Amino acid sequence: MFLKSDLIRSIRIRFIAWYALILTVTFLLFSTVLYVYLQKSLSSYLDFILESKAEGVAASINTYWETEKMVAVHSKGISRKTLSKINNKNFLKIANRWVEERSNDPDLVSVIIQIYKPNGEIVAYSKSAPIVNLPGEAIDKLKKGQDFYGNERIEISEKTFQDFRFVSIPVKEGKSVAYIVQVASPLTFIYTTLNRVKLILFVTLPLTVIIASILAGMFLASITLKPLNKMIGTVRQITGANLDTRVDIPENMDEIRELAETFNDMLERINRSFAVQKQFMQDVSHELKTPLTVIRGEMEVALKRERSINEYRDILESSLDEIKKINRILESLLALARFDSDAVSLHKESTDVTEMIKEILNDIEILALQKNIEITIISEASDNIVNIDRERMRRVFYNIFDNAIKYSSEKGKIEVDVERVDSEILINISDSGPGISEEDIPYIFDRFYRADKARCSEGFGLGLSIAKSIVKAHNGNIEVRSVPGSGATFTISLPASL
Repeated sequence: MFLKSDLIRSIRIRFIAWYALILTVTFLLFSTVLYVYLQKSLSSYLDFILESKAEGVAASINTYWETEKMVAVHSKGISRKTLSKINNKNFLKIANRWVEERSNDPDLVSVIIQIYKPNGEIVAYSKSAPIVNLPGEAIDKLKKGQDFYGNERIEISEKTFQDFRFVSIPVKEGKSVAYIVQVASPLTFIYTTLNRVKLILFVTLPLTVIIASILAGMFLASITLKPLNKMIGTVRQITGANLDTRVDIPENMDEIRELAETFNDMLERINRSFAVQKQFMQDVSHELKTPLTVIRGEMEVALKRERSINEYRDILESSLDEIKKINRILESLLALARFDSDAVSLHKESTDVTEMIKEILNDIEILALQKNIEITIISEASDNIVNIDRERMRRVFYNIFDNAIKYSSEKGKIEVDVERVDSEILINISDSGPGISEEDIPYIFDRFYRADKARCSEGFGLGLSIAKSIVKAHNGNIEVRSVPGSGATFTISLPASL
């Protein structure tokens, strides 16, 4: 059997599992973005450092060259215009000497410096590093005055390779490229930093997910499922004897509140169905008691001695009448039970109320003529179309008119008034009978209720109850007004068709 603890545990486990999955995906995305961003940032920073060092190297060589050129001009009388850096052997010697002298400079000890001619021929280079030739694409780009960036894996010793980042910049004299400065640095620092970050993320990610899932996930699951636990406890206490019990509605406007409200609505419907069944059984037992007692009594009397055929016939006919009465009671009670449980399907159609009432009056005219009762429609609404189940509403009007004829005196009057008030059609049916006492009016629509002797008949007290149920099913209302001795007025209100 699936117990409460199993249900909650299942939901809690699924909640924590989904929480852990979402947290893992979120951290993976975050870690990936962080790693990529750090990688690009370190690469950009290294490019900036190398470019700055390359520009510094070029500026320093140019200064060195300018100093040597001034000495040559003053000591040897050489023209400054003839001392160009382009393909000048003296400049190349000076550049080579500068590289040798500055190899141990603290600012340049971690980088490799190489000087090239515009055609890519190497002129000077750091002695502690291998020679790297410029690729053709780099030369073409540098000749156009553009910087060139690239990575290359270089064998620094036997079977030992290392990745380097290169930055090459062209140094111009006038509009022509005089020489090329290349500065390189190993990528060891970047790789080491990124590996450390990967290690940290690899260790912290599962730990964070596990801790967050176990602690935060269970805490959030407990808070979220607390109202559900309480709801389950209340539901387990509900039996057929306390169907009026309701689960507490949480204050939060969430799905659990909606679940509680839905469950309470279901309990309300179940409770109403049980009440209808209980009322039905009580009504049946109450109303069937008398006719069954009569049938039993007649049968017992008939069996006490031999009787004539006519006497047996009379007993059988009396019993048949009682059986017919029982059948009518059961049919009426079943109709009421269906209306009370909302199990009735209405077949609505647009209907002119006045025309329908006229048809009914034509059918019952013979009953009114037997008592010389005059039935008059005193007013008619100009727009009295309603959307109703014709057969069931005819039963309502038949019942009201039948009562009006029964309780009206000889040569009495029945008046019908049809009017429209806003979005409702009101049908007022007034009779000239003895009226209904003030004490009886609140109970006149209760099943099996019979008013005082002045309005008593052979009925079962179910007609008005059925009429009210039918009108209510049409979203309408029925009520009665009466003054004893002055007749009664039944008012039926129905929604008008738009």
